[in-house]
Amino acid sequence: MCRFLLVLACLPLLAQNPVAELNSLYREYYEFRLREFPESATSAGRTEYNGRWTDWSPAAAERRRASYRVFLERAGRHTTAALPAGERLNHRLFIDTLERELSTFDLDSYYMAASHYGGVIRGVPSAFESAPSRTVKDFEDRIARLEAAPALMDGMIAAAQEGLRRKLQMPRRSVELAAGIYASQAESDLARAPMLKAFREMPASIPEAGRARLRVRAERAYRESYLPAWRKFAGYLRDTYSPATRTTLGMSGNYNGAELYQALIREHTTTKLSAREIHETGLREMERLQKAMAEIRRSAGFTGSAAEFEAKVLTAPGLRFHGEAEILAHGRDIAKRIDPLLPNLFRKLPRMPYGVEAIPQAVARTMAPHYRPPALDGSRAGYFFLRTVDPESQSRCCMSSLILHEAVPGHHLQVALAREMENVPDFRKIAGYTAYSEGWGLYAESLGDELGVYGSPLERYGRYQTEIMRAARLVVDTGVHALGWTREQMIAAMQPAKGGWMNDDFIASEVDRYIAMPGQALAYKIGGLRIEALRRKAEQALGSRFDVREFHDVVLRNGALPLDILEEEVDNWIAAKGR
Repeated sequence: MCRFLLVLACLPLLAQNPVAELNSLYREYYEFRLREFPESATSAGRTEYNGRWTDWSPAAAERRRASYRVFLERAGRHTTAALPAGERLNHRLFIDTLERELSTFDLDSYYMAASHYGGVIRGVPSAFESAPSRTVKDFEDRIARLEAAPALMDGMIAAAQEGLRRKLQMPRRSVELAAGIYASQAESDLARAPMLKAFREMPASIPEAGRARLRVRAERAYRESYLPAWRKFAGYLRDTYSPATRTTLGMSGNYNGAELYQALIREHTTTKLSAREIHETGLREMERLQKAMAEIRRSAGFTGSAAEFEAKVLTAPGLRFHGEAEILAHGRDIAKRIDPLLPNLFRKLPRMPYGVEAIPQAVARTMAPHYRPPALDGSRAGYFFLRTVDPESQSRCCMSSLILHEAVPGHHLQVALAREMENVPDFRKIAGYTAYSEGWGLYAESLGDELGVYGSPLERYGRYQTEIMRAARLVVDTGVHALGWTREQMIAAMQPAKGGWMNDDFIASEVDRYIAMPGQALAYKIGGLRIEALRRKAEQALGSRFDVREFHDVVLRNGALPLDILEEEVDNWIAAKGR
């Protein structure tokens, strides 16, 4: 009886266990995010929401805003310092995640709706690519998404209208590009439509009669729901939204634009740097890298300009590609040559494999090379998507640095390790700190020398060329959004990065990306510089006791982090190692 009474007396204390409460809150938030953003659930390998799209309507957006505030209030009932040491990082990152969500909520929910780099333009093709296509239910989910296209686009129109009401206007150029992309994604030839690709390649495990039935339903949903919805939104952007937008390019043209841009700088760089400080950093880095590139040209006996070197050497016939298959074969060869070298610099490697594929047809001309993470449950590998359009204008010189950045030891190694972390909340496994993840990708390019990947001066030159593009981003992003630059000024400032696969068309599309996505392009170089600085600090402090494999383990073991917290982790390791 006494024991029973003791248990009853302890129940209120057990219910108030802050670690248990917070872990429950983290799970609740993670599931909320998957329900609210079904495309993210698809990317994470969860299939229960694969028949739905995100509701972008203002009513749904405001419900999300209210939920974020409630999650933040509940998390704030506990202080980080009062938690056990092993739980403090979870709490800090959870608070930070919610505060960042709220700080840029209007921009994400209303501003980006009409962007040519917005979530739907990229997210819908990616969701169709990522979703499984093995069972009848998988194909029924795809059909449900095709049928849900009108509701998706009605929500997008309502969000864009609300953005106008709040004076959050996309620049007209981005809207015109978006209208063209949506129109191009409405492929009327069913035999070529990317959204129907899976139905053209259905597995034999589904009986022929079932395949035929599903194919008929899919084609009907595509004709009667998807095509009209996509064309409606393209027409809305062209005829209604575009005439109401601003003709200026930078964020300063928006209501409260300077403050919004500073909020985006904090969001993407996780620093308190000003636009002017970032601009000056970019100029210094461009000057440093141009000197390094000039030294390679001199050592090769070339006396001409950088533009002449690009025209006569980097794009010489022997360095050009002649087809998509050749680009893919070259990229895959580099990737697999890097794999066995990784243990030289890393103690822990991910279990999840990765592949190298071409960027999907639906967005092939508007999307840069990029990485798609693996599913959390291991049901889908990671993928690096190469740009394969206009192969004859691309050079082999820059491919090594690109693979190092996007695949290994860059994004795939970092993201896959994060998704394989044990005993941490799921929200941390998919944390999106751009300065950390893109900074790591840029830092990974520098590891090509230690790994022995850059086997020729031209490959090293290509590495500097991709790095100078990241430095130029600091200059042009701040130039257009804080200093009032024109598009022509942006393109001119990007010219030192021209070469390899970064031709005139690519530079123009990149400039339009920076116009449409203020601040995002700042993350790469700011993050890379910080990680490089942390390594130098550790090398100087530890001397002969510095172990690069251990340093990399410290940087990677907690998944993506804000840069200030990453610095704390490295400083703590240095102090412990010193003792």
